[in-house]
Amino acid sequence: MLTVLLTGCEPTHAGEGPKPVNCTVVVDGPEKTDAGERIEGRVRFRCGKPGAEKLSVKIRMEQKSGSSWKTVTSKSFTLKGSETVAAELKYQNRTVSIGCKLGTFRTVVDWSRVSRGDTESDNLTSGTMKDPCKSLFGDD
Repeated sequence: MLTVLLTGCEPTHAGEGPKPVNCTVVVDGPEKTDAGERIEGRVRFRCGKPGAEKLSVKIRMEQKSGSSWKTVTSKSFTLKGSETVAAELKYQNRTVSIGCKLGTFRTVVDWSRVSRGDTESDNLTSGTMKDPCKSLFGDD
């Protein structure tokens, strides 16, 4: 009976309220889609239950132009509560994509999480991918 009563409790520290929900955000480098006609950049995320009050995610794909990077597409998402939660060892995800073309690309994500009066944010940049639509076997 005691176990049942404790399962709904939130972890607290003396004199503090419930701790903020933790979120994990991962950026994936650009790659060719399964259909093979587009380049896709992806952000994966998951937050603990009951989810973040607000998770804001801006994902953009950039192409190298000389020594600088130029945004070729971007999208912003605002997610709340259960939209930010994923099953154990799983992630929610959002993507941006462009039609196949030659060049060097990367995915960049700016994100912020609000939970129980606490805000956390970060900027993540993937590794680069040169000519993601080009076949490794030279038959494209």
